[in-house]
Amino acid sequence: MALAVRDGRAFVVLGIAAWTAAALLALDGETLAQEPFVFEDASARWGLARLLQGVMAHAMACGDIDRDGDLDIYVGTYCDRPAREYLGRSGPVPNMLLVNEGNRFALGGKGLEPIGKRTSGAVFADLDDDGDLDLYVSNNSNRTKEYSGINRLYENVRGRLRDVSQGNAACVVIGGRSVGVLDYDGDGLLDLLVLEDYWRGGHTRLFRNRGGLKFEGVTEAAGLRIETDPKRGVGLRGLGIVTPDLNADGWPDLFISEPNLMLLNDGRGRFRQIDSKAFASSLEPRHGQYVAGVACRDLDGDGDLDLVTVDHTDGSGVHVYMNLSRGAGRRHGLRFAEVTESAGLNYKLAAKTAAGLYLRHDHVEIADFDNDGRQDIFVAATYQDGGRRRPFVCRNLGGHDRSIRFSRPPYKNMDAHYPAGAIADYDRDGRVDLFLASWFPSIPSALLLNRTPTKGHWLQVVVEGKTINRMGIGAKIRVYRAGHLGDGSALLGHDEIGITQGFCTGHEAVCHFGLGNAAKCDVEVVLPFGKGRIARKGIDADQRIVVKEQ
Repeated sequence: MALAVRDGRAFVVLGIAAWTAAALLALDGETLAQEPFVFEDASARWGLARLLQGVMAHAMACGDIDRDGDLDIYVGTYCDRPAREYLGRSGPVPNMLLVNEGNRFALGGKGLEPIGKRTSGAVFADLDDDGDLDLYVSNNSNRTKEYSGINRLYENVRGRLRDVSQGNAACVVIGGRSVGVLDYDGDGLLDLLVLEDYWRGGHTRLFRNRGGLKFEGVTEAAGLRIETDPKRGVGLRGLGIVTPDLNADGWPDLFISEPNLMLLNDGRGRFRQIDSKAFASSLEPRHGQYVAGVACRDLDGDGDLDLVTVDHTDGSGVHVYMNLSRGAGRRHGLRFAEVTESAGLNYKLAAKTAAGLYLRHDHVEIADFDNDGRQDIFVAATYQDGGRRRPFVCRNLGGHDRSIRFSRPPYKNMDAHYPAGAIADYDRDGRVDLFLASWFPSIPSALLLNRTPTKGHWLQVVVEGKTINRMGIGAKIRVYRAGHLGDGSALLGHDEIGITQGFCTGHEAVCHFGLGNAAKCDVEVVLPFGKGRIARKGIDADQRIVVKEQ
C-alpha cells in the first residue's frame, strides 16, 4: 500500500488542509471536500502483513477472546480458486484466528482445524452467557462436495476455541452469508439468524438458543418462512443484516439487505413484514447485481436510527435512508425516506478498476472518525490519490434542521473493494480505526489506525447484562450534555449495542460516541424488554465505561 510519510512513519493521509463545510471543491461535476482524516497503516508493525498475505478474505470478526483487554481477529476466506491466484502463498489460505499479544498479532487457535472451504460470515458472541466470547462461522456451501460444509460453532474454553459443531442444529449446510446475533424472544440468551443468499435458494434460518450452546430451528414459528421470489422457489434471501429495535418497543427488529425488507418483532418473538417500499431497489439478484451490506446508526442526531446500504453491482453506489418516525414507536408505525442525493452520495461506480479488478461495494460502516459528534460513513473501498491508496470515508458535514450532507472522496479513482472488516478502537486511544479484509490476493488486507488530529472528546460504553444477555446486545444508550439527562435538545449521541453491521462482519459490543467539545456528560442506558433504565451523571469524557445491570 503506497503511503505518505511523516517523521519516518507511514501514513495514509486523507486531504491536505483543514476545512469547513463551506470549503467544497467542484471536480468534474462532483463534490469533494478536503478531509482531515489521517490513518497509519500498522499492518506490518502489528504482524498482520505476512499473516494475511495472499488471502481471499470474505468474513471477519473482532473481539477479545482471551479477555486481556485488546481485540483479537478472525478472518474467514474462500479456498476454491486455483492455487496460483493466492499470491505469495503455495495455495489457498484457510481461515485463521489472529491473537493480539501487546499490539502484535500471531496465529492462534492451536488445535483449531482450518476450514479450507468458503467461509462467508463470522461473529464472536457470548452464546453460552458465561462471560467469554464464542465463535460462530457461516459457510457459503455450493453444490459440489468439495466446497460443501456445515456452519461451525466453537466454544471458548479459557481463551481456546473448541469445535462443538457436531450434531448442533445451528451447524447445517447452507449458502450462508451474514450472521445476525440477537435475543429475539427475550429469554436472556443470544440467538442466531443466518442469512442464505439467492443462489442457494434463500432459506434464511433462525436458530433459538436453548442454553449450553445448543440450538433449535425456529424459522417458521418466528414468522420468517417468507417467499421473496416464489416463481423461482426462493425464500427469505439475504446478504446483510442489522437487528436493532427500530420502533422503540423494546424488542429487536430486522432489516435484511438484498431484498431490503424490514420486519418488526411483535413482542412475543414473531416477526411481521412491514411496508418496505421506501427501500425498494431496481437491482435483480443476478450475479454481480444486488444490494450487499447495511449499517444502522443515528446519522442526524435526532434520537432514532437511520440506515445505509451499498450495492454490489455494476454502477454500484450508496443509499441513505432517514428515519422520519421521530420515535413514534409501534402505534404510529415507521416511516423512512431515501435522501442519498441530498446527502451528496449519489454516485455510481464503473464495472472495473484501471487494473482490471472488479469494482463493487460490499461492506459499509457508520462511525464518528473525528469525534466531532457527527456520524461519518465508511464504504469498505480505497481510491488512488497521487499514487497513494486511501480509505473511502465520507465525512458528515452536518446541516440545518437535522438535514445531513457528506463529503465524497473521488469515487472515479476507486481501486479496490473489501468484503468485510470491522471498525473498532484497535489501539484503545479513543479514535475509531479501520480493518480492511481484502478479497483480491493482489491487494493487501490492512489495519489502518486512526491518527486524525482532533480536539473532540469521546466516550465508549459497554453494557454488562444480568437478566438480559451478558453482552448487553439490544441495550440503547443516550448521551447528554452534563446536567441535562433526558433533555432531547441536549442529546450528544444515541446508539444501540449490537455486533452485526455491514456485510459478513462481527463487531465488538461497544458504542463509541464522539462528544465534540463536551468534557463531561450524562449517560442513560435503556435495557431491552422493559427491563428498566440506568442513569450515570457527570461522567468524564475520554474513557471507556462499563454499565452493569444490577
